[in-house]
Amino acid sequence: MDKQKEIIEFEDLFKNEKQPKKPNKYQPDRKGTYLTTIFVYFIVMFVVAGLLFIALQNIPGYQQTYTESELIFENIAYDINGIAIITNTDYEEYHEPYDDFVINIDIYNDYAILVNADNEYYSDMLLITDIETEIVTLNTDALLAIIGDMSITTWDGQEELINIYAGKNQPLPYFFAADYYEVEGPITKVTDFGNSILNFSVYIVLLPLIFFMLKVDFVGDFNEFKTIKSQWLPIILIGYVYILLGSVLSNYASTFLGDIFGIAPSEAINQLTIIGGLNSTGAVFMILSAVVMGPIVEELIFRKAMFGLFENGKIALVVSAVLFGSIHLIGEPSILDALINGLSYYTMGFIFGYIYLKNNKNIIASISVHILSNLISVIAILFFY
Repeated sequence: MDKQKEIIEFEDLFKNEKQPKKPNKYQPDRKGTYLTTIFVYFIVMFVVAGLLFIALQNIPGYQQTYTESELIFENIAYDINGIAIITNTDYEEYHEPYDDFVINIDIYNDYAILVNADNEYYSDMLLITDIETEIVTLNTDALLAIIGDMSITTWDGQEELINIYAGKNQPLPYFFAADYYEVEGPITKVTDFGNSILNFSVYIVLLPLIFFMLKVDFVGDFNEFKTIKSQWLPIILIGYVYILLGSVLSNYASTFLGDIFGIAPSEAINQLTIIGGLNSTGAVFMILSAVVMGPIVEELIFRKAMFGLFENGKIALVVSAVLFGSIHLIGEPSILDALINGLSYYTMGFIFGYIYLKNNKNIIASISVHILSNLISVIAILFFY
C-alpha cells in the first residue's frame, strides 16, 4: 500500500514538473519585499541624494559660480540648435573655455553671434562667400530674419527649431525683437565633476541594498537565463533594435508636441547632466553609474519590483514606464518640458518593460539590453558630442 502511494506521489510530481514554458511569475507573497525595496529606492534617491547634494554645495572644488555671460555660453555649448548674442566685450572675456563647443560666427553691431560648434546648417544660412574674392561675410538679412522679425524659425528648412538665447541683464540691440530664452545669472551650481561623484555615490548606496533585498529574484532569473545561452545574443540585439525604433518614434513625437505647444524640443536636464559628467574629470564615475550600476538598479526596481506588485502585466507595464520616465525628469522646468524633452524616457521604460515581459519576466534580459543601450549612448557622447 505504501509502495502504491509512493508511485502515485511520484507520478503526481512528474506531472507537476510539466509546466508551461512561460509560467506566471507573479508572487503575491513577495509583495511586501517589493514594496519595501521600492520605498528604499525612493528614500535614497530623494533624501540621501538631496543631503549629498547640499554637502557638495558647501565643499570647495565641487561648486562653481557662473556669470550670466558664462551661462549663455553653457546653453549654446549644450544646444545644437541654439543661437545667442552677447556683447563683444563679454565674448572676449569668457570665450576661451568654450572654444571647442561654441563658434563665434561674426561680430555684428558690436555683438558676437554664437552657435553650437556641431551645428551643420549655420554656415549655409548665415555666411556668404564672395565668388570673386572668396571673402566670407555675415548674411545680415538671414540673421535679422532669425533674431528680428522671426521670419526664419528653423535651421535651413529642417525640422529643428532655432532656439534663441540672450541675457536678462545685458543690453539688447535695437534690431533684436525675437522671442528668446532669457538667461539670468549669476548662478552657483555643483560642477560636472561634482554631479559625477553624486551619481556614483547614490548608486554605491543603492546597488548593495537593492541587490540584497531582491537577491532571490536576481539569482533565480540568472540561473534560468543560463539555460538559454544560445538565445542571449538574439535577445539582446533584438531588444536594442526595439530601443532604436522607440528612439526614432519618440523624437518624431517630441517634435510634433513641440510644434503644438510652441516649445522647442531640447536635451532633458538628466541627459545634460550625464553629458557634462562624461566631459569632466569625473567621467569614469559617470560611466560606471550610467553603464553598470544604473541599469541594474533601475531594472530591479522598475521591472522586477514594480511588476511584482501587479498580477496584470499590462497594468504593470504602463505604471512602470510612467514612473521610470518621470524619475528621470525631476529637474525639468515644467510638465510640458518634461513631456516634450523626456518622451524618450517614457518610451524606453515601456520598451524595457516589454522586453521583460517577452522574456518570461527575466530581469537579466532587460538589464542586458539596458546596459547595451546606455553603453552605446555613452560611447557616442564621448566620441561625437
